[in-house]
Amino acid sequence: IDFNFYSGDIYADLKKWNPAVIGIGGTTGTRKGSFKLAEICKEALPKTPVVFGGIHATFTAEDTLKHVPEIDYVLKGEGEFSFLSFVEIFIEKKKGNLFNIPGLSYRHDNQIIHNKPVRIDDLDTLPLPARELCEGNYKIKLDYLGIEAEFLMTSRGCPFACDFCAASRMFPGGIRYRSIDNVKKEIDLILSQKKVKALKIFDSTFTASRQHVLNFCEMIKPYNLLWECEIRVDTVDFELMKKMKEAGCCYVDIGLETTDSKILQSIYKTINVKQVEDVLSWCRKLQIKTKVFFTFGHLGQSYQSCLNDANYIKQNKDKIDFFATTVGIRVYPGTQLEKKAIAAGIIPTDFSWVKFKPSPWRHLLFEFEDQLLLTQKHLGFYRLSKIVWKLVMNGTVGSFNYICELIFINLYKLIRQLFLNIKQAGYQLKRASQKGNL
Repeated sequence: IDFNFYSGDIYADLKKWNPAVIGIGGTTGTRKGSFKLAEICKEALPKTPVVFGGIHATFTAEDTLKHVPEIDYVLKGEGEFSFLSFVEIFIEKKKGNLFNIPGLSYRHDNQIIHNKPVRIDDLDTLPLPARELCEGNYKIKLDYLGIEAEFLMTSRGCPFACDFCAASRMFPGGIRYRSIDNVKKEIDLILSQKKVKALKIFDSTFTASRQHVLNFCEMIKPYNLLWECEIRVDTVDFELMKKMKEAGCCYVDIGLETTDSKILQSIYKTINVKQVEDVLSWCRKLQIKTKVFFTFGHLGQSYQSCLNDANYIKQNKDKIDFFATTVGIRVYPGTQLEKKAIAAGIIPTDFSWVKFKPSPWRHLLFEFEDQLLLTQKHLGFYRLSKIVWKLVMNGTVGSFNYICELIFINLYKLIRQLFLNIKQAGYQLKRASQKGNL
């Protein structure tokens, strides 16, 4: 079930379907919804095991099992084969010990036991994504160009370790690639099911391997598809970018984050501004659109450093097609940033992702999600909000209309959530009445 589109009574449907196992996925931003769903599942089917997995679950298994009694098991890391083993043992009664499954965390004798995850070395052993199960509800478009697209991943992991990202820890041991033949099979399957003209490649760093990129370009060129990917400026040169353009690459995402060399070093972003400017110059020459990520409020970053970055954006707005800015760094579990913030006393040592409630002051940054934002004594919500408005007034990030649209969209989300809560309360009252517990 994709809850972006589901509008039924999940309690009634669970009763009707009576599943033998319930698996719940989720991210840090959607974790509270996952916990609420687990609560409903246990209310409907008290004896059915609930398994929680995904990147958030991987780094918060102890916290989740300690504070969310409705979740019975957590599967850490790459869960495809581990969850399959769980299903085979639990439902099909195949031989095997449930508690030896790699990556499984569970409660036992008032303790929480954690099994070490095992990475999937050969990605070709995984089946192709079953997009037909999504019933065509989701729509993906290329950023900036607005062309209907489909998603694709050709690798897992990242060879780099930026302190705000958990990709290298979620997929440890270096980057792994699918074979080009396997990627081709997926593209053929996509085109047999949908009429799309573009692909969004979601690899953490698509250009980490030059040979992989060249092999992909040779394979994809005859399809005449446009595609977008995320690159690192220290992994490309003009000749490689030219090959990518000839094969259909029309848009690249680049993470600069900041122009402050000391901050770049402290967040383990081993690049420099000149490298970024060189790549931007190549992209303009090759007519490849560019999106550049800037993040404001890094640990130890000064207010003046943030202002310098805002001025840099203003001075270079004619060289970049789209600025992706985040004011107020989001802290995610499993990242080096989380560890640093705890060591610095910004996050308490007994911090719980389950119990955390975001500050209402985050709305000053137009941040409406349930996220932990890094704030420091010298760089709190007020000063960060001044940076937001400086970017808006400079005309480099959005406009007044954009801000109004953003507020409207999030007000709609809040109102929709309110009605869903009222609807859910109605279901609970009805069930309580039926049970005589009203």
